[in-house]
Amino acid sequence: MTDKKIKKVTLQYLLITFVVTGITWGGIYIAQRYGYLMGDSALFYPIYIFGGASSTIASFIVLVKSGMPVKEWLKNVFGLKQNPLSYLIVLLFLLCFIVLGCITKVFVLTMPLWYLVLFTFQNIFEGGLEEAGWRFILQPNLEKVMPFSLATLATCAIWTLWHLPLFFIDGTAQQNMNFGLFSIFFVGYSFSLAIIKRLTGSVWLCVLFHAALNAICSVFAVKFSLTGNIIITAVIVIIALFLNKYKYIQHYHVDAEE
Repeated sequence: MTDKKIKKVTLQYLLITFVVTGITWGGIYIAQRYGYLMGDSALFYPIYIFGGASSTIASFIVLVKSGMPVKEWLKNVFGLKQNPLSYLIVLLFLLCFIVLGCITKVFVLTMPLWYLVLFTFQNIFEGGLEEAGWRFILQPNLEKVMPFSLATLATCAIWTLWHLPLFFIDGTAQQNMNFGLFSIFFVGYSFSLAIIKRLTGSVWLCVLFHAALNAICSVFAVKFSLTGNIIITAVIVIIALFLNKYKYIQHYHVDAEE
């Protein structure tokens, strides 16, 4: 794609994502002010899920419209066939979150660990597929115009802002969370996803990681704290930056030898 087309695709993606979310989640928020579409309402869940799918919907519309075959889009988003080492990288970051979360007492185990498998599969379709947009379009396109760290922080800021309506809606996981602490946690979340995409080139592995980390946040009770969130995020960011630097050094040496 040309620079002009990349910019157009990115802006169209963001516009569709936020419009769909604004209509659905915004509609729920307004309805709840009048006592409708509360968390236990039969209509709440499908509208809520549709709003959560806005990133996936926008990605499909924009990329297919720009010339990407539907088959190629599906292959990128559901490309299960990956190098075993790539899956190991995903596992490494998931273990980091679990270990750090338990040490800092941000995560407290409340369910059997085998539930992680069940919830991961469920969360592929209830959150994970967001990565068809955030890490398939936004992150890599921003990396074309700014350094990796800044692109990740920019993606994180937009992604976090997108979640903001959920803090005001009855029936969501974010309803009783502190937005500031959530934002700190999301920095580490974003850096892990960004480096997974950068190292593996796989959108599917970002989908899988997103789903698995959301599953962890279901199996473990999440008790955010300023100290705990800062420690988790700092360690994850350091690991991500180290791996990014290592990848850069590798490419530098390969280019030099050639």
